[in-house]
Amino acid sequence: MLQQLAKYRFAILIHGIIFGLILLLSVDIATSPLRIEALNLIKISHFSYHLLILPLLLVYWPIHKLKQRGEKTKNIYLIALLLSIAAGVASATYTHTISNPGGFLFQIRGGESIDEQGNPSTSFYINLSTSVDGYDYDTGWPMYFAECFLHALYYMFYSLMYLQFYALSRKRKLRYQLKQQQLDILGHQLNPHFLFNSLNSIRGMLFEDSNEAKVLLHEFRNLFKSHFANKEHKIALKNEVELCQRYLKLEHVRFEERLKVNWLVDSHLGNTLVPSMSLFTLIENAIKHGIGQLISGGKIKVQITTHQKELILRVTNPTPESSKADGTKTGLANLDTRLRLLYNSDYQLQTKRKYSQYEVTLIVPLQEQANA
Repeated sequence: MLQQLAKYRFAILIHGIIFGLILLLSVDIATSPLRIEALNLIKISHFSYHLLILPLLLVYWPIHKLKQRGEKTKNIYLIALLLSIAAGVASATYTHTISNPGGFLFQIRGGESIDEQGNPSTSFYINLSTSVDGYDYDTGWPMYFAECFLHALYYMFYSLMYLQFYALSRKRKLRYQLKQQQLDILGHQLNPHFLFNSLNSIRGMLFEDSNEAKVLLHEFRNLFKSHFANKEHKIALKNEVELCQRYLKLEHVRFEERLKVNWLVDSHLGNTLVPSMSLFTLIENAIKHGIGQLISGGKIKVQITTHQKELILRVTNPTPESSKADGTKTGLANLDTRLRLLYNSDYQLQTKRKYSQYEVTLIVPLQEQANA
């Protein structure tokens, strides 16, 4: 039920505001002293017909159905114009049959008069009124057609306001869907070198230790399963760490004793949300541009802490002093793009190189996993 109502939240909000306005127009207020005398039920029923029932039945509902059918925007605007004219005719007909002429917001005033010098003059103006009494004189067909025109203008404004807000809402929804698609594409990119190296490691292990090769193949399968099965763009830190450890187990086969990892992770941060594949990317970058470039290998330091309302992920690795590679290749560029989509500018991705050490620091807002 609530999900169904959520689809019409904009319409409910707008018409709720209109009904609140009707209540304000229907209150009889005494000015001295300021007090509410009564609630005019005639005004409520009269204005509800013009401001709620007619636009809902003759403008909003038909346009809503056309949008559901996927009608072209140009056709919807044209039909909205025709519906507004029909609603204006129905509104003016109501005031000239059931109600009093001129009893809906707009009253046309004017006529011929004689000024102080005895010269005839003609005046015409539109009066905005909240009275339901209507005119104090008989009106003819010209006044009826004029009211049709004025009432139709109001319903045109109503339909235009609805269509514009719908267009803005649609644009915002499309931007969100595009962002999600970009995140899906970026999040499912894995370094092809890692795939080739892992498969080569498993193939080589088949001739040395078939049982260990089965274990590695199982880890390889679990790594891909957990990566591609994850539909969220933010996951719990403990799950990200588990993914990284599977990856490191495969890389240990290739580097053996050349690869060492020192984990410094606060134990209470397991349910903290991090961008999926973020720590994975930092560790992969450290191996590819650091450990992989050194004959003797080295130790990667993974440090995850918090400061105030920020989560800090820092990965440090040794790198050849003569190397000009800064490590900000496709992996980090991909990560930076995903971070921008997730956090706008509310994040930091910093790189620093000092002598033979390369350090990447990721800072994101501290956020706990829901229902943890």
